Amino acid sequence: MPMEEKTVNIFISYSQESLDHRKRVYELVARLRADGIHCVSDHLVKGSPPEGWRLWMEARIKESAYTLVVCTETYRRRADRKEEPGRGLGVAWEAAIITDEIYRNAARNTRFIPVLFSQADAAHIPAWLGDVTYYRADVEDSYNLLLRHLTDQPLFEEPPIGVVRKLPPITQLPRKEALPPIITAAPVAPAATRDFAGNVAPGMIGISGGELQMGSKEYDDEKPIHRVKLSPFHIGKYPVTQVQWKALMGGENPSHFKVDNHPIENVSWEMAMEFCQKLSKATGKTYRLPTEAEWEYAARAGSTGRYCGYDEELLGRYAWYGENSGNQTHPVGKLKPNEFGLFDMHGNVWEWCADWYSDSYYAECKRQGLVIDPQGPATGSYRVFRGGGWYSSAVFCRSACRGWYAPGLRYGGVGFRLVRVGP
Repeated sequence: MPMEEKTVNIFISYSQESLDHRKRVYELVARLRADGIHCVSDHLVKGSPPEGWRLWMEARIKESAYTLVVCTETYRRRADRKEEPGRGLGVAWEAAIITDEIYRNAARNTRFIPVLFSQADAAHIPAWLGDVTYYRADVEDSYNLLLRHLTDQPLFEEPPIGVVRKLPPITQLPRKEALPPIITAAPVAPAATRDFAGNVAPGMIGISGGELQMGSKEYDDEKPIHRVKLSPFHIGKYPVTQVQWKALMGGENPSHFKVDNHPIENVSWEMAMEFCQKLSKATGKTYRLPTEAEWEYAARAGSTGRYCGYDEELLGRYAWYGENSGNQTHPVGKLKPNEFGLFDMHGNVWEWCADWYSDSYYAECKRQGLVIDPQGPATGSYRVFRGGGWYSSAVFCRSACRGWYAPGLRYGGVGFRLVRVGP
């Protein structure tokens, strides 16, 4: 039966970050329109709409059957309102409208679809779209799946039901073969304990504790600067690596860049917590994720600047990030450590912290004056990660920079390092 033809209205939400990127968006629009999709984006509008861009965007998003969100680092930064003041307002408006639509009517969440131009962009899908299937516009099979999604075309036809096949009766049971003898072998220690000494046990650095002026004046979620006092703690010299993950957890390595001595990545906060619990059980010592305050204290290593005591021009000596990573993670410990002897605190992978995220928690700490060993908000919807990743620009690698994501969802650029309780 032929499918009934109907018009599908689509809106494209994207960031105008470069001419090349805008051309790719235009090519996507042109291809969708050629495939019968009524596709709208702001670059098809001549001049400015009389009602103003914000109201125009809101009307387009609400009247469209679907909104395709073209995810890039710039889009994510602007959607999270971490762009320089006055820039990227269109994306910030669109993101606010989309988020409001999602939270007002959860049943309509499937109207908003992440679209990528490369696999690396998966790391930049906004948190409010983290559990939605994304599509690759640069991969033919993935684009075709997107087209099926938009036009409600099934991937497979329902097979016809045939006649029940009759099987002959069993007239004689097969002769049983003799079972092989039972061989008793010496017990083998589980992989986590067998490999503990060489692979699982993380090298830890003792941090004496002290006071920290936590936060910065640069972005709202980093304000206000407030006083924190920390007790001594031990923190991992490196992020947890893939060889450590495999030795303890077994099963599939979730990382995108699968190399043993690279940091584990593409793990959720809950997966990181499971690792901590298993390591604690295997070793008899308590391991956990660092609090935000512990992480920032360790990253600053006694410094008060944006990075651990050096300027941005020297960041490449300490961090794998967007300028020097070659779009991939790298082996831990290959660049210079900070003054505490910790490697990869900036860049390579973002690192999960124990805390819930709240945009009011820093202000609460400020009102208390001096906060001793802060544990973060009591509840929340998102967990915090810190440090920037291999794809990040320098601004996201700052000691005070904060990111957050749903704890049960994997995020392509995030790993973790450990804190050990006690000696």
